[in-house]
Amino acid sequence: MKRAPLLVPIFFLGFLCLTAAFGAETPQAKTAATVEVRLSEYAVEMPPTLPSGPTAFLVRNEGRKSHSFKIEGPGIDGMLEAILRPHGTGRLEVTLQPGEYKVYCPIGSHAAKGMTRPLVVEPKRD
Repeated sequence: MKRAPLLVPIFFLGFLCLTAAFGAETPQAKTAATVEVRLSEYAVEMPPTLPSGPTAFLVRNEGRKSHSFKIEGPGIDGMLEAILRPHGTGRLEVTLQPGEYKVYCPIGSHAAKGMTRPLVVEPKRD
């Protein structure tokens, strides 16, 4: 009866499962702060200042033309994957670092017509 070699891996696997279930600490996922953005001809409405950290921009096109959303700043050059048709919505997730950003509609001459705004990101306060 040579069952001892078989019992060692089973015991070790059971120990790992119990450790994971009861004793192991896992880092908590950082939840993204949600920021609502409204686009229209030719404006971008959103808060002028935000805290740093994971951020989800919920973008709604309230205009009559197609629009999009782009953000450029420290370490970020992010844009919605799809153009938003009138009354469409989109989501863009980024991790904001402290600093100054430019937010605008990258379609045609929309930014030149005023569809742009600065964004200031401040260090997150605990």
